[in-house]
Amino acid sequence: MKSLIVSGIAALALSIGAVQAVEVQANVVTPSSGAPGTPTPTPYPQVSSPILPKAGPAGSAPLLPPIKVPGPPKDDALPELQASPNKPPPG
Repeated sequence: MKSLIVSGIAALALSIGAVQAVEVQANVVTPSSGAPGTPTPTPYPQVSSPILPKAGPAGSAPLLPPIKVPGPPKDDALPELQASPNKPPPG
């Protein structure tokens, strides 16, 4: 008797699950083109960098003169730090 009730409940659960699965498949709606979450229907045009004309003919002199690059600083002796033979050291 118990096995008959358990098998009946199992059959009922399986049939309810099958009915729910059929209903879910019937309600599938395809989103329209351009709806949120869908890919863009037509891709944006590719933007290419503009071709810049050359400033002068090939092999010509540069338009601006070369910039002089400063050299590294030189070590100059500071007169305050040099010991003077005429003055005794402070102290």
